[in-house]
Amino acid sequence: MTSVSKRHFVELLIDKKRNRVVFAESDKDFVDVLFSFLTLPLGTVVHLLGNRSLLGAIDELYSSAESLDPIYLNSIPCKSMILRPRSAAWVHCKRLGINLDDSDPEVFYRCRTWSEFSARTCCISSYPNCLCSCGQVMDTIITTVLPVVGEEGGDGVFVKGVTRFMIGDDLGLQPVSMAESLVLFKNLGIRDGNDLEKTTVLVGIDEILKLLERSLVSKTPLTDVFLHNADNLESQHCMIQAREKHQMTSTESKRINLKLFLSNESSKVVYAEAKEDFVNLLFSFLTFPLGLIVKLLNKRSCMGSIDNLYDSVEALCSVSSDYMKSEECMNMLLSPKLPPYFGCSSQLLKIDEMLPQKHMIRFNGVKLDKVEMNPRCQNSGSENGGFVKSLVTFMVTDEMLITPFSPIAGVHMINKMIIPINCLEEVAVSIGEVEALNLLKACLNSRKVLSDFISPNLLALLEEKWSGQLPSHSIVS
Repeated sequence: MTSVSKRHFVELLIDKKRNRVVFAESDKDFVDVLFSFLTLPLGTVVHLLGNRSLLGAIDELYSSAESLDPIYLNSIPCKSMILRPRSAAWVHCKRLGINLDDSDPEVFYRCRTWSEFSARTCCISSYPNCLCSCGQVMDTIITTVLPVVGEEGGDGVFVKGVTRFMIGDDLGLQPVSMAESLVLFKNLGIRDGNDLEKTTVLVGIDEILKLLERSLVSKTPLTDVFLHNADNLESQHCMIQAREKHQMTSTESKRINLKLFLSNESSKVVYAEAKEDFVNLLFSFLTFPLGLIVKLLNKRSCMGSIDNLYDSVEALCSVSSDYMKSEECMNMLLSPKLPPYFGCSSQLLKIDEMLPQKHMIRFNGVKLDKVEMNPRCQNSGSENGGFVKSLVTFMVTDEMLITPFSPIAGVHMINKMIIPINCLEEVAVSIGEVEALNLLKACLNSRKVLSDFISPNLLALLEEKWSGQLPSHSIVS
């Protein structure tokens, strides 16, 4: 961690009869830490949890990026950008008592050849091993001078004042209220106050990591962590149903084409053949902050209790703006942006990216304002639209294993699944914004992403074709 983590006292009200946490009560410091979950990029979450997020096929997607040979990437830093993406809120989160993001926002990199003259024209980068404008590798650490952000008056990071909050077992959050407590007791069927017991727990970095882990897959993360019930619970993901998919009509012109290979015996996708634009889309999911994912999926991400946490921030802002430090802080949680240079030119989803910021550095006693360069650039004069190189075909399995395409690997995959080659059907599909949203949700909730992502209408047409009821030329992708 970039700073020494503190520990927070949190009061719990426990239903002894049912062995569950009714709600927790705390001040703004603990609430700030919970709210910071929404600023964490998905790749950072998987990294923090040791590739055990249990989110659908996200761990496999992360492993694919981890295993991909760097020769297929636009630059060496691309892999770090996917696996250790930066948060646009890092300046604020650095002030948290317990900051889960273990990247160091103060550290940048320069080439080794800086002199009093060249330092003014050479570049800095947030990731090592980029090529500077002078052609040298940027591998020397240089520390920036961070601006002071909102420390006046002893306020928190996102929440201000001295208000105490009630935090439900599902991370539903509101200011303390006896009336709301009574409503909660009624909803939970608690009639006898003797069934309730108060206890105080000391929450440190280990407990926060466990809370993050359980909040992704459980509707009862407080009970799971503090009453040690996690081992007895299964992940509570939403089922991917056709009726839950986004049904909006899309008029966008940008689309991505790929080929799906399906088994006409099981109606399941075996693998997809795709170009770099589709792989960039998949890898970009790992750079999305959790709050952005919830917003894109209209608070139906089905990530455990994360939707409730997002909804709590939204409700808190709608009741009174006095609880939040600023509109900027609200937007960091409810409409987070990507850091500079993390967007993809082929991105199908409407996502905002921060503009490159100037960073103050000191070199040989001289202050310099420097704008960081794009880590994906091979050199200072070229811009690349994504993480992986163009003109490469990739094989993407149903479980989100991504490798450079090879016919031999394709045959191995077919044999491994015990599928007769003559049972394979090739289907060309085109995806836009609506399909990309469905793909994102499938990645979060399913281990058979492509099979769950495929349009039910297309699948119905294919089944008619396979049964001989429909001619091949009637299949429209």
